[in-house]
This record gives sequence, C-alpha cells and structure tokens, in this order.
Amino acid sequence: MGRTQRRRLKRAKQSGGGSNSLQELYVHLHSLGWQNHTHLSAQNYDQTGRGLCSKQDSFSPEDELIRLPIGCLISIATLESDEAFKSLFNKELFDKDSRISFQALVACYLLYSKHLLECSLETLHTFYASYLDTIPTSYSTPYFCSIPELQCLPESLLERTVAQNRQIRGYFEIIKSLVLNCDCCGKSYGQEIWTLAQFKWAYFTVNTRSVYLSSRFLKKQSSHFQALISGDTNLALAPFLDLFNHSDSVQTTAEIEGQDYVLTLKSLPVPKTKPYDQLFISYGALSNFKLLTEYGFWLKGNKHDYFEFSLLDIEHMVKRNKELSTQTYHRNIFKFIREHNLNDQMFVHIDDGCSHNLKVVLHLIFKQQSYFPNILNQIAFGDAEQFEDVQPELSYLVSYKIEEYEIFGGELDKLPKLTESGAVARSYLQECVRYLSDYHAAHPAE
Repeated sequence: MGRTQRRRLKRAKQSGGGSNSLQELYVHLHSLGWQNHTHLSAQNYDQTGRGLCSKQDSFSPEDELIRLPIGCLISIATLESDEAFKSLFNKELFDKDSRISFQALVACYLLYSKHLLECSLETLHTFYASYLDTIPTSYSTPYFCSIPELQCLPESLLERTVAQNRQIRGYFEIIKSLVLNCDCCGKSYGQEIWTLAQFKWAYFTVNTRSVYLSSRFLKKQSSHFQALISGDTNLALAPFLDLFNHSDSVQTTAEIEGQDYVLTLKSLPVPKTKPYDQLFISYGALSNFKLLTEYGFWLKGNKHDYFEFSLLDIEHMVKRNKELSTQTYHRNIFKFIREHNLNDQMFVHIDDGCSHNLKVVLHLIFKQQSYFPNILNQIAFGDAEQFEDVQPELSYLVSYKIEEYEIFGGELDKLPKLTESGAVARSYLQECVRYLSDYHAAHPAE
C-alpha cells in the first residue's frame, strides 16, 4: 500500500483509541439505530494499519458492506441543529467576501466538541468522546513535512502543499474573527482555545475521513451558516465507516436508502472475500499524487496512476539537455500554449501512453518553426496524427524527471531523520521513479 509495515504499525498506535474506544463507539452507534448486520469489526493489518473486516461474513459483488443510519453522521444537519455551536459565531460579522468551506466549519465542530470534553461537560453526548478517541492524532500528508523535508520535495508537491497552507491559514483567520467565548471557561475560542496546529489537525481529519452526502437527502434545516459557507455542504463524517481503507482494485457505490447511508460492493479482484479478510472501499479513481497530498498514502502499482508534467518541467529539461539547449524557442509559442491551456493535462500513462496535450505542446515547442498565432492555432487544433513525431523529446523529458526525482530522494536521505510525512513522501518519490522507468521501458524512443 506504499507504506512499510513499521510505519503502518506506528500509525496504528497513533490512531487514537484502542478497543475500549471502539467498543464505546459500537454501543453509541447501536443506540442510534445501527444494526451491524454485516458483522464488521476493526482489526490491525500489517500493510494498512487499522481497517475493517467481517469475522463471520464473506462478500461478493453487489453485497452491502455497511448500512449506517444518517443520524450517525456528522453533517450540515448536525451543525444546524446544534444551537450551542451556532451561538459561537457572531452572525452579524458574516461577510460574503470572507467565507469558509464547509470542510473548515466541520473542523471547527470537531475542535468545539473536543474542548467541551476537556471541560468535562456532562451535557455533551459521550458519542463524541468515543468517536474523537478513534481519530488519528497525526496525518502523513506532505503538508506535515518538516521545513528541511519540504525543501527536498519536487515543485509539484511543494506547490500543492503551499496552496493547502494558504487556504487553511486563510480559513483560520476568518474563523478567529467570528467565534465568541466559551460559556464553560470564558476563554475566546478564536484567540485562546483553538490553535492553528489544532485547526490543521481537524481540517485534515475532515479531509481524509469524510464521505459524500447529498444535502437533498437531508431534512431541511435552518440556514444559520448559509452566509458563511462557500461551496456546497455535501460531505459528512461517518464514525466507524471511516475505518474502511482504500483500494484501487475494488469498486463501491454509496447511496441513501430511506434513512440509511449504504455502501455496496460493485467489484472485487477475487470472486468472494473470506471472513477476517480486510474489506476495502474505493475513494475514487485517484492517482498517487492525489492520494498522497489529500490522504497521506499511495498505492504500489496503482491502476489509476499517471505522471503529470508542467511547462516548467519542459523548460528545465531543455536547459539540461545539450542538444536541445542550443536551439532557439520563441516566446510566442509558450505564450500561445498558456493562453489556450494546452499545458493542462500533460501526462504519461503506462498503458495509454502520452496525453494529447503533452504531444501537442512538445510538437509546438520542438517541431514547429512558425511562431505566428494563426499558424499555431491551425496546428494545435488540427490533425492529431502530426503529433506522433515527439517521441525523442518525450523520452528526454521522462529521463529528466527520473533523474530529478532521484536527486530529490537523495536529498531526503541526507537528512538525519525523517518525519512520518517525510518518509511517506520519500517512498512516493521512489514509486514515481519506478513508474517512469517502467513507462520508459514500455514506450522507448525510436
């Protein structure tokens, strides 16, 4: 699964809560109507850490994995029905130009519940105590790499991490200006109780553990937060269900049936599972880059993986290649590529080969002599067969990225000690080198 047994076991220990917390969670979910008719149970596995299995049942395609009452989910309905939580926000200060995502608001709800537990308020349902105890205490996305580790990451990872950081910090600043004081301790949530580090943890908790839940299936609630939230509210935290791990070799569907959120298996790599086999779900057809930056892991041989390039990669490759660096490249060509978004979706896939946009861009830069926009337009959106002459340049580009990622990996290896996030990022770089090397072997230059 892209993480070593040692790191996975370490993460299992960090996941918060042992069997007692899970047992308490079972009890509270049952009190809300969960039947556990598929006899699901949490176990620790060598490759993935904690996951779910059934001690009694086998599963085939079209079998239900879990049926969880909607009332067990932490959704927009949960937040809108919690009067105490709503009263934390000074609604008069809501500004259409300073909105936050629903994900950020749910992160606030986690921190709010956590603080009430710390205040030992008996009025807080113990369901939240048991659920919070099952949530990991740390995450292994590149976002949590140390600064020396971040300096050793490729530009694509660094750009994504910087964007996440800018967004999270922006949301936190807005939230700090809106929330009031805690009734139990009198301290300000925004200035004294919640820290940026805690908000980062809560944000990635929602990011890594939420499920899609269409709001049209929810009972109509008041719209207290409508003026605060940007985007939709179609996600929810699903206690216990969020212990399912992801696999690229299964397909699952999620549907609302009556008052239940139902996960169903659609395909498996085997005809039928066995009792105690770990049960997986699909988070979607996600590349390793997406899995790493959003969830903190990657999959070896991920069938949905591909490797994406940027225009800057091509520019750097030209500088490094003696044959190409002596040529002249007119700036109009690069301007045309950017204006027409041809630099989007530039990738290679080990089975499907080179994407159309990457072929077009390589052809325009290395094979086309004209730099007049009307000529470039005719070529770029003309016959696709003309772009098949870029295999040598593509081979140079792939080789350049292999070398670059090996250098980044070597720089990480020089650090005295890697954080968990750094170690996962390091192994991801190795997987990228393997993927590109396999692509090179499958698609050699003529």
